[in-house]
Amino acid sequence: MENIAMIGSGWVGRSSGRVFLEKGHKILFSDINPEVITKLKEEGLDAVSMFKLHERIKEINNFLVSVSTPTSGDEIQLNFIRAAIAGLGELTAEKDDYFLVVVRSTVPPGTTEEILIPIFEKYSGKKAGKDFGICMNPEYLRQESAEKDFANPKTIIAGCYNNDPKAFERINKIYSPLNVPVEKVSISEAEMHKYIHNLFNATKISFFNEMRMLAEKVGVNADKIFPLVAKSAEASYNPQYGIRDFGPYGGTCLPKDTLAFHTWAKNRHKKSLPLLKSVIKVNEMVKDKLNNH
Repeated sequence: MENIAMIGSGWVGRSSGRVFLEKGHKILFSDINPEVITKLKEEGLDAVSMFKLHERIKEINNFLVSVSTPTSGDEIQLNFIRAAIAGLGELTAEKDDYFLVVVRSTVPPGTTEEILIPIFEKYSGKKAGKDFGICMNPEYLRQESAEKDFANPKTIIAGCYNNDPKAFERINKIYSPLNVPVEKVSISEAEMHKYIHNLFNATKISFFNEMRMLAEKVGVNADKIFPLVAKSAEASYNPQYGIRDFGPYGGTCLPKDTLAFHTWAKNRHKKSLPLLKSVIKVNEMVKDKLNNH
Protein backbone atom coordinates (compact mmCIF):
# COMPACT_ATOMS: atom_id res chain seq x y z
CA MET A 1 0.00 0.00 0.00
CA GLU A 2 1.23 3.49 -0.89
CA ASN A 3 0.23 6.82 0.70
CA ILE A 4 -0.74 9.10 -2.18
CA ALA A 5 -1.94 12.70 -2.32
CA MET A 6 -3.90 13.72 -5.40
CA ILE A 7 -2.86 17.31 -6.08
CA GLY A 8 -5.83 18.54 -8.07
CA SER A 9 -9.03 16.57 -7.56
CA GLY A 10 -11.02 17.42 -10.64
CA TRP A 11 -12.40 14.56 -12.70
CA VAL A 12 -8.92 13.19 -13.53
CA GLY A 13 -7.58 13.24 -9.97
CA ARG A 14 -10.88 12.15 -8.47
CA SER A 15 -11.43 9.16 -10.77
CA SER A 16 -7.80 8.02 -10.48
CA GLY A 17 -7.88 8.32 -6.71
CA ARG A 18 -11.09 6.35 -6.38
CA VAL A 19 -9.63 3.46 -8.38
CA PHE A 20 -6.42 3.52 -6.32
CA LEU A 21 -8.55 3.39 -3.17
CA GLU A 22 -10.35 0.31 -4.47
CA LYS A 23 -6.97 -1.27 -5.21
CA GLY A 24 -5.74 -0.79 -1.64
CA HIS A 25 -3.74 2.44 -1.66
CA LYS A 26 -4.34 5.16 0.93
CA ILE A 27 -5.51 8.29 -0.88
CA LEU A 28 -5.72 11.90 0.26
CA PHE A 29 -7.56 14.18 -2.16
CA SER A 30 -6.50 17.82 -2.28
CA ASP A 31 -7.66 20.84 -4.26
CA ILE A 32 -7.72 24.64 -4.04
CA ASN A 33 -11.46 24.70 -4.74
CA PRO A 34 -13.37 24.42 -1.44
CA GLU A 35 -16.50 23.18 -3.26
CA VAL A 36 -14.53 20.21 -4.61
CA ILE A 37 -13.28 19.37 -1.11
CA THR A 38 -16.79 19.64 0.36
CA LYS A 39 -18.20 17.32 -2.29
CA LEU A 40 -15.44 14.76 -1.76
CA LYS A 41 -16.01 14.76 1.98
CA GLU A 42 -19.75 14.31 1.44
CA GLU A 43 -18.89 11.19 -0.54
CA GLY A 44 -16.94 9.88 2.44
CA LEU A 45 -13.51 10.46 0.90
CA ASP A 46 -10.48 11.77 2.75
CA ALA A 47 -10.00 15.28 1.38
CA VAL A 48 -8.23 18.44 2.47
CA SER A 49 -7.77 21.91 1.01
CA MET A 50 -4.35 22.66 -0.46
CA PHE A 51 -4.11 25.38 2.16
CA LYS A 52 -4.28 22.74 4.91
CA LEU A 53 -2.23 20.04 3.20
CA HIS A 54 0.73 20.92 5.41
CA GLU A 55 -1.10 19.27 8.31
CA ARG A 56 -0.90 15.91 6.54
CA ILE A 57 2.32 16.30 4.57
CA LYS A 58 4.45 14.00 6.75
CA GLU A 59 2.27 10.97 6.09
CA ILE A 60 2.42 11.29 2.28
CA ASN A 61 5.26 9.89 0.19
CA ASN A 62 3.73 10.22 -3.30
CA PHE A 63 2.17 13.30 -4.89
CA LEU A 64 0.23 12.89 -8.13
CA VAL A 65 -0.30 16.28 -9.80
CA SER A 66 -3.37 16.53 -12.04
CA VAL A 67 -4.11 20.24 -12.30
CA SER A 68 -5.58 22.01 -15.31
CA THR A 69 -3.39 23.20 -18.20
CA PRO A 70 -5.95 25.12 -20.27
CA THR A 71 -5.47 26.69 -23.68
CA SER A 72 -6.00 30.42 -24.07
CA GLY A 73 -5.33 32.36 -27.26
CA ASP A 74 -4.17 29.12 -28.91
CA GLU A 75 -1.41 28.70 -26.31
CA ILE A 76 -1.15 26.48 -23.26
CA GLN A 77 -1.41 28.22 -19.91
CA LEU A 78 0.95 26.82 -17.29
CA ASN A 79 0.03 29.19 -14.47
CA PHE A 80 -2.03 26.59 -12.57
CA ILE A 81 0.58 23.86 -12.66
CA ARG A 82 3.42 26.28 -11.95
CA ALA A 83 1.55 27.48 -8.85
CA ALA A 84 0.76 23.91 -7.78
CA ILE A 85 4.39 22.83 -8.14
CA ALA A 86 5.66 25.90 -6.27
CA GLY A 87 3.14 25.34 -3.46
CA LEU A 88 3.97 21.66 -3.21
CA GLY A 89 7.66 22.54 -3.12
CA GLU A 90 7.10 24.79 -0.11
CA LEU A 91 5.02 22.13 1.63
CA THR A 92 7.66 19.42 1.20
CA ALA A 93 10.62 21.59 2.24
CA GLU A 94 10.61 20.06 5.74
CA LYS A 95 10.24 16.45 4.60
CA ASP A 96 13.28 14.35 5.45
CA ASP A 97 12.39 11.16 3.60
CA TYR A 98 12.54 10.55 -0.15
CA PHE A 99 9.23 11.17 -1.91
CA LEU A 100 7.88 11.04 -5.45
CA VAL A 101 6.22 13.79 -7.49
CA VAL A 102 4.28 12.58 -10.54
CA VAL A 103 3.17 15.09 -13.18
CA ARG A 104 0.00 13.84 -14.90
CA SER A 105 -1.13 17.12 -16.43
CA THR A 106 -0.76 17.52 -20.19
CA VAL A 107 2.27 19.72 -20.91
CA PRO A 108 4.49 20.27 -23.98
CA PRO A 109 7.81 18.38 -24.24
CA GLY A 110 10.49 20.00 -22.09
CA THR A 111 8.08 21.54 -19.58
CA THR A 112 8.81 19.24 -16.65
CA GLU A 113 12.59 19.41 -16.91
CA GLU A 114 12.96 23.03 -18.02
CA ILE A 115 10.22 24.69 -15.94
CA LEU A 116 8.64 22.49 -13.27
CA ILE A 117 11.74 20.84 -11.76
CA PRO A 118 13.58 24.18 -11.31
CA ILE A 119 10.48 25.66 -9.66
CA PHE A 120 10.14 22.69 -7.31
CA GLU A 121 13.82 22.73 -6.41
CA LYS A 122 13.67 26.48 -5.71
CA TYR A 123 10.71 26.29 -3.35
CA SER A 124 11.60 23.00 -1.65
CA GLY A 125 15.34 23.54 -1.36
CA LYS A 126 15.75 19.93 -2.48
CA LYS A 127 17.50 18.26 -5.43
CA ALA A 128 15.64 16.19 -8.02
CA GLY A 129 16.93 12.63 -8.28
CA LYS A 130 18.50 12.86 -4.83
CA ASP A 131 15.97 14.15 -2.29
CA PHE A 132 12.90 13.39 -4.36
CA GLY A 133 11.97 11.62 -7.55
CA ILE A 134 9.93 13.24 -10.29
CA CYS A 135 8.21 11.52 -13.20
CA MET A 136 5.91 12.41 -16.06
CA ASN A 137 3.00 9.96 -16.29
CA PRO A 138 0.32 10.98 -18.83
CA GLU A 139 -3.31 9.97 -18.42
CA TYR A 140 -5.67 8.77 -21.17
CA LEU A 141 -9.05 9.19 -19.55
CA ARG A 142 -12.34 10.08 -21.20
CA GLN A 143 -14.43 12.26 -18.94
CA GLU A 144 -17.59 10.21 -19.37
CA SER A 145 -15.83 6.93 -18.45
CA ALA A 146 -12.79 8.10 -16.50
CA GLU A 147 -12.89 5.56 -13.67
CA LYS A 148 -13.46 2.65 -16.02
CA ASP A 149 -10.63 3.83 -18.28
CA PHE A 150 -8.22 4.24 -15.38
CA ALA A 151 -9.07 0.83 -13.94
CA ASN A 152 -8.54 -0.85 -17.33
CA PRO A 153 -5.53 0.84 -18.94
CA LYS A 154 -4.30 -0.24 -22.36
CA THR A 155 -0.85 1.06 -21.49
CA ILE A 156 0.91 2.97 -18.70
CA ILE A 157 4.03 4.98 -19.45
CA ALA A 158 6.34 6.97 -17.23
CA GLY A 159 9.42 9.08 -17.75
CA CYS A 160 11.52 9.70 -14.64
CA TYR A 161 14.14 12.41 -14.20
CA ASN A 162 17.65 11.18 -15.06
CA ASN A 163 16.19 7.69 -15.43
CA ASP A 164 16.04 7.54 -11.62
CA PRO A 165 15.65 3.80 -10.73
CA LYS A 166 14.22 4.60 -7.31
CA ALA A 167 11.49 6.79 -8.82
CA PHE A 168 10.65 4.20 -11.48
CA GLU A 169 10.50 1.47 -8.86
CA ARG A 170 8.08 3.62 -6.84
CA ILE A 171 5.80 4.36 -9.77
CA ASN A 172 5.79 0.67 -10.64
CA LYS A 173 4.66 -0.06 -7.10
CA ILE A 174 1.89 2.53 -7.34
CA TYR A 175 0.50 1.01 -10.54
CA SER A 176 1.13 -2.64 -9.70
CA PRO A 177 -2.52 -3.27 -8.64
CA LEU A 178 -3.64 -2.50 -12.21
CA ASN A 179 -1.62 -5.46 -13.54
CA VAL A 180 -0.29 -3.56 -16.57
CA PRO A 181 3.49 -3.06 -16.91
CA VAL A 182 4.76 0.51 -16.80
CA GLU A 183 6.63 1.36 -20.01
CA LYS A 184 9.84 3.30 -19.33
CA VAL A 185 10.52 6.36 -21.51
CA SER A 186 12.21 9.72 -21.00
CA ILE A 187 10.29 12.64 -19.51
CA SER A 188 10.11 14.47 -22.86
CA GLU A 189 8.97 11.29 -24.59
CA ALA A 190 6.17 10.90 -22.05
CA GLU A 191 5.11 14.52 -22.59
CA MET A 192 5.22 14.14 -26.38
CA HIS A 193 3.38 10.83 -26.26
CA LYS A 194 0.32 12.40 -24.64
CA TYR A 195 0.02 15.05 -27.34
CA ILE A 196 0.51 12.58 -30.19
CA HIS A 197 -2.11 10.33 -28.57
CA ASN A 198 -4.65 13.17 -28.55
CA LEU A 199 -3.69 14.57 -31.95
CA PHE A 200 -4.03 11.18 -33.61
CA ASN A 201 -7.55 10.87 -32.24
CA ALA A 202 -8.39 14.40 -33.40
CA THR A 203 -6.94 13.77 -36.86
CA LYS A 204 -8.93 10.58 -37.36
CA ILE A 205 -12.15 12.32 -36.38
CA SER A 206 -11.44 15.24 -38.72
CA PHE A 207 -10.52 12.89 -41.58
CA PHE A 208 -13.81 11.04 -41.42
CA ASN A 209 -15.73 14.29 -40.94
CA GLU A 210 -14.10 15.64 -44.10
CA MET A 211 -14.96 12.47 -46.01
CA ARG A 212 -18.52 12.56 -44.62
CA MET A 213 -19.10 16.08 -45.93
CA LEU A 214 -18.02 14.98 -49.40
CA ALA A 215 -20.01 11.75 -49.20
CA GLU A 216 -23.16 13.70 -48.37
CA LYS A 217 -22.55 16.04 -51.32
CA VAL A 218 -22.23 13.17 -53.82
CA GLY A 219 -25.04 11.10 -52.30
CA VAL A 220 -23.00 8.30 -50.73
CA ASN A 221 -24.06 6.72 -47.41
CA ALA A 222 -21.09 7.40 -45.12
CA ASP A 223 -22.57 5.38 -42.24
CA LYS A 224 -22.58 2.34 -44.50
CA ILE A 225 -19.07 2.59 -45.93
CA PHE A 226 -17.08 3.94 -42.95
CA PRO A 227 -17.41 0.72 -40.89
CA LEU A 228 -16.32 -1.21 -43.97
CA VAL A 229 -13.26 1.05 -44.28
CA ALA A 230 -12.45 0.23 -40.65
CA LYS A 231 -12.41 -3.44 -41.65
CA SER A 232 -10.55 -3.13 -44.95
CA ALA A 233 -7.92 -0.40 -44.35
CA GLU A 234 -4.62 -1.68 -42.98
CA ALA A 235 -4.17 1.65 -41.17
CA SER A 236 -7.18 0.67 -39.09
CA TYR A 237 -6.54 -2.98 -38.27
CA ASN A 238 -2.73 -3.05 -38.14
CA PRO A 239 -1.34 -1.14 -35.10
CA GLN A 240 2.13 -0.98 -36.67
CA TYR A 241 0.95 0.55 -39.94
CA GLY A 242 2.53 3.95 -40.57
CA ILE A 243 4.37 4.30 -37.26
CA ARG A 244 7.71 2.88 -38.38
CA ASP A 245 10.27 5.11 -40.08
CA PHE A 246 9.73 3.88 -43.63
CA GLY A 247 9.61 7.35 -45.15
CA PRO A 248 6.82 8.76 -47.35
CA TYR A 249 3.92 6.66 -48.56
CA GLY A 250 4.56 5.23 -52.01
CA GLY A 251 3.67 2.22 -54.06
CA THR A 252 1.14 2.00 -56.85
CA CYS A 253 -2.03 3.23 -55.14
CA LEU A 254 -1.50 5.83 -52.45
CA PRO A 255 0.34 8.58 -54.40
CA LYS A 256 -1.94 8.49 -57.41
CA ASP A 257 -5.20 8.04 -55.49
CA THR A 258 -4.64 10.88 -53.02
CA LEU A 259 -3.90 13.28 -55.89
CA ALA A 260 -6.71 12.06 -58.12
CA PHE A 261 -9.37 12.11 -55.40
CA HIS A 262 -8.36 15.58 -54.20
CA THR A 263 -8.52 16.97 -57.75
CA TRP A 264 -11.83 15.20 -58.48
CA ALA A 265 -13.46 16.65 -55.35
CA LYS A 266 -12.18 20.15 -56.11
CA ASN A 267 -12.91 20.28 -59.85
CA ARG A 268 -16.02 18.13 -60.15
CA HIS A 269 -17.81 18.97 -56.91
CA LYS A 270 -16.20 22.28 -55.87
CA LYS A 271 -15.40 20.69 -52.50
CA SER A 272 -12.29 21.65 -50.55
CA LEU A 273 -10.50 18.83 -48.73
CA PRO A 274 -7.92 20.69 -46.60
CA LEU A 275 -6.89 17.66 -44.55
CA LEU A 276 -6.27 15.50 -47.62
CA LYS A 277 -4.39 18.41 -49.21
CA SER A 278 -2.16 18.58 -46.14
CA VAL A 279 -1.58 14.80 -46.28
CA ILE A 280 -0.26 15.18 -49.81
CA LYS A 281 1.83 18.22 -48.87
CA VAL A 282 3.46 16.47 -45.88
CA ASN A 283 4.28 13.45 -48.04
CA GLU A 284 6.02 15.72 -50.56
CA MET A 285 7.97 17.39 -47.75
CA VAL A 286 9.21 14.01 -46.50
CA LYS A 287 10.22 13.03 -50.07
CA ASP A 288 12.12 16.31 -50.51
CA LYS A 289 13.90 15.79 -47.19
CA LEU A 290 15.06 12.32 -48.23
CA ASN A 291 16.14 13.51 -51.67
CA ASN A 292 18.23 16.33 -50.16
CA HIS A 293 20.17 14.01 -47.86
